[in-house]
Amino acid sequence: MAKKILLIEDEEIMISLLQRKLTMAGYEISVTRDGEEGLKAMREVKPDLILLDIIMPKMG
Repeated sequence: MAKKILLIEDEEIMISLLQRKLTMAGYEISVTRDGEEGLKAMREVKPDLILLDIIMPKMG
C-alpha cells in the first residue's frame, strides 16, 4: 500500500513538480490549494505526511 502525502500548496509550478516527483517515487498524492481545503483533506485523507506552504490563502 502506497504511503499517502497531502500537499497543501497554492503555486501551480510547485504542485506540478512535487506531484510528478512524488508519484514517480511511489507515493499517493492528494493536493489542496488553500489552508481551509488542507484542513478538511487532512481529516478525510489521513495522510502519512503533510507538505505545506508556509504562507497560505484563506488562513488569516
